[in-house]
Amino acid sequence: MRSMYWVMCALALGTSSAAVAACSSTSSATGAGGSSGSSSTAGSTSSSTSGAGTGGSGDAQTPPQGEANIKAWLATSAYKSWKCQPAEHVAVAPSPHSYNRICSNDLLAAGSPPFAVGAAAVKELYSDSAADGGVVFGYAVYLKTAADTAADGGSGANWYWYEDNPTLDPPGGVVADGLGTTGNPLTVCVGCHSKAGSDAAHPGAGDFVYTQVKM
Repeated sequence: MRSMYWVMCALALGTSSAAVAACSSTSSATGAGGSSGSSSTAGSTSSSTSGAGTGGSGDAQTPPQGEANIKAWLATSAYKSWKCQPAEHVAVAPSPHSYNRICSNDLLAAGSPPFAVGAAAVKELYSDSAADGGVVFGYAVYLKTAADTAADGGSGANWYWYEDNPTLDPPGGVVADGLGTTGNPLTVCVGCHSKAGSDAAHPGAGDFVYTQVKM
């Protein structure tokens, strides 16, 4: 599974020497069949983190942070009341995900870059199209936790990133869980989303958001 993870990472970051090094380093740290929920790969949510969705159980518009908290929150299906795409669809380039459906919360759906603190989205990851028997097997979530500053604006450090994708890293499947400052949240999630809206090959709203499902 390490080779599959490397391919997905390369799709997200590109094939420059720096990107290849980052993917290779992350893949080696993850290992075949290992859990990347550890702080060395998936990253972790610091107890000193402040802003939207810090720990706890979240609410109808705000996902919490941390694997256990966000899994419990996703199980409530609160995000399904957000502005959602009508059905799953084939991934839009440059996304490395397969069939998926995206939901934007009110702050993201009605906002514009730079998005407000609390803007969030949930991406349902499907095994195939529903018509062909596909089911949701994982999730990707991001949440803006703090306002940009001159020092960190544009770095992705103020966004929380979570991805549970068992096709990449069984059996746990968690390949990202933390702020975009270290580990996979930085090398994979920020590495890809930092390009959102930058050119024709990376269409999107900007401010680390590719797909904004609008009101």
